[in-house]
Amino acid sequence: MPSTLRVQLQLRIVSDDDSVIRDEVILQLDKSSDRLETVGLCLEDSKGLLGRLQHAVVEAQAAAYVNRHRCCSACGRHLRGKGQYPIVFRTAFGHVPLASPRFYRCRCQPADSRTFSPLTELFTEHTAPELLYLESRWASLISFGLTTALLKDVLPVADTTNPETVRQHLHKVATRQDADLGTSELDLSDDGLTAGQASPVPREAIIVGIDGGYLRNWHDKRKKFEVIVGKSIVEDRDNRYFGLVRSQDAAPKRRLRAVLERQGLPVDQPVTMLTDGGDSVRALVNDLPAGSEHHLVGSTLPCG
Repeated sequence: MPSTLRVQLQLRIVSDDDSVIRDEVILQLDKSSDRLETVGLCLEDSKGLLGRLQHAVVEAQAAAYVNRHRCCSACGRHLRGKGQYPIVFRTAFGHVPLASPRFYRCRCQPADSRTFSPLTELFTEHTAPELLYLESRWASLISFGLTTALLKDVLPVADTTNPETVRQHLHKVATRQDADLGTSELDLSDDGLTAGQASPVPREAIIVGIDGGYLRNWHDKRKKFEVIVGKSIVEDRDNRYFGLVRSQDAAPKRRLRAVLERQGLPVDQPVTMLTDGGDSVRALVNDLPAGSEHHLVGSTLPCG
């Protein structure tokens, strides 16, 4: 006779004082052990589990945060409520709808606004950093459509996730990184090593190759723009890839410097640079740190 196992997964959330906040069965599975494909959890089982668990944990954390802000931080008076409004927190394990309560501010602490919502301080962004990371990572390697399909295959992301959402999130991350990078250029050759000072890392141990190519403008097929891509290789470190549209990038030289800095290398670290000698790439590397070498090669387009 076929045998079936009933699996119940119970979630128990406990506060600092050991009081039980939540105690419930979040998933129940009836698993047959008669066929290979029914052994263990399937993807749908795992996505269902992660989705329900995410909802419960986020809701509990949000409720705990609100409870800590229900009283005035100065006098301890209980704050009067002024309704609530819905918000959605988008995560790699699904969208979590939440009710964000609004409170009147205490009279002992005058402020510009009469009310405030505690959850706006916690959810400074409505998309989890981990989801943005996954979308940006894969959308930088494959198309937006394939990235969407991949995430939906392996994670309980929301059904509303689509290529346009991924594109918008990728551009948002890129804009934030550009802001962190800054716009001013630095002349690295002026910050070079002093005479007789040893290089932090041997120049031969750091190789950076860059190359450029032209792509057709999607919005105006009669125009093209130049894309420069590169790969930096350091002994005993992971390789780093980078790319930029030189005519649009406000600080292309600083971006190249940032690639080396993210590998933990000093600003004045000499490197061995490989290019094909084109005007655009040559202009990008003409201010390398003192002690660097520039070699011309037939093709430097980086590969995996």
